[in-house]
Amino acid sequence: MSKHPEETLGQLLESAKTLQLATLDAGGEASISYAPFVRDDAGNFYIFVSGLASHTQEILHHPQVAVLLITDEQDARQIFARTRATYRCVAEVVAREEAAYPLMLDKIEARFGNVVGLLRGLGDFVMFRLKPQSGRFVMGFGQAFVLAGEGLRDVQHIGAGQA
Repeated sequence: MSKHPEETLGQLLESAKTLQLATLDAGGEASISYAPFVRDDAGNFYIFVSGLASHTQEILHHPQVAVLLITDEQDARQIFARTRATYRCVAEVVAREEAAYPLMLDKIEARFGNVVGLLRGLGDFVMFRLKPQSGRFVMGFGQAFVLAGEGLRDVQHIGAGQA
């Protein structure tokens, strides 16, 4: 990966195929799952998930979610400092009638293959748009950044004493 944070973040976002998804259940207990994703030009994440999955029901009841993208363990130079980006997002259902629905579903199918054609026909699948509200990016020890600006594309170093 690049030594420049903007490039490294871009590489992580391009190479990651799934995101780790933190949700809250009906009792307020934390849950974690994962989902394949695509992004739009505004930096929103789109996931297409089964309505039978617990995380889908959790998102419908508590639309505040957290997302983690992280380099694979085998690719990490240091296991304690894996390159990663975290986002706090608000989830919204993308209705089948919405213009973004077929566009994002086509993008999902282009990225993940023919299985998406099968999933399209299953009535219980739901598309969510995860809209990042804030973010952090870590490249390694002493290399932590706040993500800011439009689409959270501006990378600002977190100095000593900042949290």
